[in-house]
This record gives sequence, C-alpha cells and structure tokens, in this order.
Amino acid sequence: MIGIGVANATATSYYLSSHLLNATANHTILKKVLKDCADKYSYAGDALKASVIDMGMESYDYAYMHIMAAADYPNACRIAFRRCPGLTYPPEIANREQRLKHICDVVLGIIDVLGCNGMAIHIF
Repeated sequence: MIGIGVANATATSYYLSSHLLNATANHTILKKVLKDCADKYSYAGDALKASVIDMGMESYDYAYMHIMAAADYPNACRIAFRRCPGLTYPPEIANREQRLKHICDVVLGIIDVLGCNGMAIHIF
C-alpha cells in the first residue's frame, strides 16, 4: 500500500512539473505555485519511503509520523493556490490529493493494527 502511495505522490509531482513547463512565461506566480506543489508531492513520496524503513525496524511510531507528513504535504499545495488571488485549485490536483490522503489513511490503519499486535498489553 505504501508503494501505491509513493507511485501516487511521484506521479503527481511529475504531473505538476509537466504543467510547470507548459505554464505561460508571463505567469510567474502560477509557475512558483506549481513548483512548490511539485516539491511538496516529492516530499510526500520521500516521507512514504522513509516509513517503509521504519516499518521494517518495527518503529511504528516513526512510520506513523512519516505517513501523517505524507498525507499533509498536499494540504500545503492547496493552501498555496488559495493564497494567490486569481488562481484556482485544479480539480485534477484535488482528486490526486484525495487519493493520496485515502491511501495514507489505509496505511495508518494498518500501522495501528501492527503497532497494537506488537505491544504487550498490561491491565493493572
């Protein structure tokens, strides 16, 4: 599931980068926002990759932290569009954001189960 998230984040970063190349030369604000968004999705992919290492070491708290970060990076993209008057958050990016967040939610649920199964529960 994490691999699917990495693929989603990477594809979205490339998608945004390709739109950056096609943006008109005189629309510097759009270019900056697209570049920032591409970077955020790249960071999301990196966070997801880091979570794989954490999971392998059974460091579920760190894996959880990385997945939460991966889910939140796209939020910074949406906010960047919102801060710039005249720019509209493209529906395709919104759809990609929702898919990544859904993937991260599933992974967080898996980590919850793994983390609980790996812990001894003591009732006093």
